[in-house]
Amino acid sequence: MIGRVLEMPLAATDIPAAPVVTLMAFGVIIAIIGHASRSRTFVVAGLLILFMATGAMFVGAFAAFQGDEPDPRPRCDETVKRCPKKGDPGFQP
Repeated sequence: MIGRVLEMPLAATDIPAAPVVTLMAFGVIIAIIGHASRSRTFVVAGLLILFMATGAMFVGAFAAFQGDEPDPRPRCDETVKRCPKKGDPGFQP
């Protein structure tokens, strides 16, 4: 079951996740520094950065699914125990 989940491609492969993850990590680091230095301004700024990055992630995901592209995952038959991969006979994108 886990191998089957790990083989599925991500739906939004055209949008890189690195900038959003970096911004989220930056917000967490700023918030931790704020907690360590007992600065409410840094804590609030870090949390705002974190929540804005999370919102950007949702907006990006919404934008990725607004096109008329079909689902990128391979179609699975109810009778087949595993989904076909590229190169397998019967693979239909």
